[in-house]
Amino acid sequence: MRTEDGELVRETLASNWASFSELVSRYRDAVYGVAYHHLGDPEDAQDAAQEAFVHAFLKLQQLREPGKFGPWLRQITSRVCLDLLRRRGDQAVSLDATSPSDSCAAADDTAERVAARMVVREALSRLSAPARLAVTLYYVNGYSHGEIAHFLGEPVNTVRSRLHRAKRRLREEMIGMVSDVLHEDRPDPEFTKRVIEESMRRGQEAYLGHAAVEALERYDEALAAAEQLEPGEEQLRLKMAALWGKGRAAEFPRGCAEAIVLYEQALAIGRELGDRAEQANMMVHLGVTCSNARREEDARQYYDGALGIYRELGDAGGQGRCLLWLASQQMEAKEAAAARAYLEEALPLLERSEDSTLRIFCRSALDLLIEVGDERFASLSDCAATCQILIAAGTKISTAGDSGWGDHSDRPAALSIEHPFWQISHLGTILDASVPVGGSWSGDAFSYSWQPLKAVVTVKNGSEHVTVPAGSFSECLLTEQVTRESGLLDEAPEGKRKRNREVLCGTRRAWWAPGVGLVQLHVERGDGSSALIQLCEYSIEEKSRDYLPLAIGNAWSYSWTGAAPEWVAKESFQVREHDGDKWYLEHIRYVYKISPEESATDG
Repeated sequence: MRTEDGELVRETLASNWASFSELVSRYRDAVYGVAYHHLGDPEDAQDAAQEAFVHAFLKLQQLREPGKFGPWLRQITSRVCLDLLRRRGDQAVSLDATSPSDSCAAADDTAERVAARMVVREALSRLSAPARLAVTLYYVNGYSHGEIAHFLGEPVNTVRSRLHRAKRRLREEMIGMVSDVLHEDRPDPEFTKRVIEESMRRGQEAYLGHAAVEALERYDEALAAAEQLEPGEEQLRLKMAALWGKGRAAEFPRGCAEAIVLYEQALAIGRELGDRAEQANMMVHLGVTCSNARREEDARQYYDGALGIYRELGDAGGQGRCLLWLASQQMEAKEAAAARAYLEEALPLLERSEDSTLRIFCRSALDLLIEVGDERFASLSDCAATCQILIAAGTKISTAGDSGWGDHSDRPAALSIEHPFWQISHLGTILDASVPVGGSWSGDAFSYSWQPLKAVVTVKNGSEHVTVPAGSFSECLLTEQVTRESGLLDEAPEGKRKRNREVLCGTRRAWWAPGVGLVQLHVERGDGSSALIQLCEYSIEEKSRDYLPLAIGNAWSYSWTGAAPEWVAKESFQVREHDGDKWYLEHIRYVYKISPEESATDG
């Protein structure tokens, strides 16, 4: 028995995505018909139909009368088409001004098909707009008078009369051609696949733009559309990709627990497909997420399982990756010797791979263990070993994130303000030499909640003089990053929003010395805590006037001014590898408290 539109809408709003798939299936051809009516081109009509369903899904809660989904969807489709025509500078209804030279025929269309399409468009253009729309819907998929009336929100008799007059106007020999052309140009089975792929592309775009709510909605949309595909490998792969993307989007704003559920659903599909390499890749990421959630035993099982698959496949890089994360578990447990054993086994495998990020991460971890020693490592209050990636493109230097391991315990508030490059990377771009003094750049910034934060970086001065432990520097560039809440409705848990306000919001002032790099950073966080981080050592291999000179071997070490004398803190970066516009930096950090016995000895 056919389920009413209103019921399908209510079920969709209750997270029954299969119900929205039914609505897409029910109205796919009708939406295409409206789009063709406005645009007069099959390919443009398919694109517009896809966009209309995207809009409908995201605005479904705004539909006051669920039983009128059809007429509401028609209005959305018309607006999408009119927006498209407005952007192109076209007239409102392109069929009224159609000529053979306007054709956007596909490359594989035959001459006869193109000619037929032109004749049909010419014939339809002679009808009034309401009659043309009714004819298009009638012949696209053979909709009944009642179905057309419901979709248009008009009486059945009006539709019936309109069709009768339109048919009479069209010559009898044209009717068959109209039916054939419109039916052949209706959305093909690939239409739903394109909806899914477009939704996932937008989900990834929103995720990278820190718009978590939008990203999650896009992936839900992709999952809903995937339900209407024919069962088979393609459907499974699209569902797997959508679940994985949703997991990534959910991890920060909703927490690791929800992300793990989504990742495990994707992994189950991967196992069903029998793709061993993909399974191993997902298992490693699941292991990392479980470890972040303090589910260390689950993490180890995923690492061990992935390691077995990589060994079976002969994937050296994959094996090194698993061993690296197993080492991170041992570092978390402060088992330095066990961690070193894993790292030493992983490094030669990673040296054979093309993954610079993990290779540098591995070296960072080994160097951290060497620098602090096994005994001291067990008592560290804060430590990290990562690969920091910077991108130098034109006048801009941006961060591309870092990959690695870190552990934190009790330490003074000022020493919890760490990682200088991360502190000033809320917009991605940390430096732009083309921006003059007084100029700025701004945009959406990283957030722990469902809505992005807002940040602006202003170039405050270009002639600052700074004295730090590493020396005195003139003509320094001063930049100021101010991060605040966006003011958008944010329904994330209060703990997430509080973390935004306390940790991310605030002011960061950075001083850059030409030919040296970042020499001083003053951080004032939203929770009132502050820190002054200063350059204490540096080494520059090649002379440069750049505010952040990048060359293999360049190194910088930082310390915290004003820290209590019983605390030791150090953070260092060294450029290790370079590939195109990407620079890979080894990054280590450690904080520890000197024992009374050590203080007495030093004294």
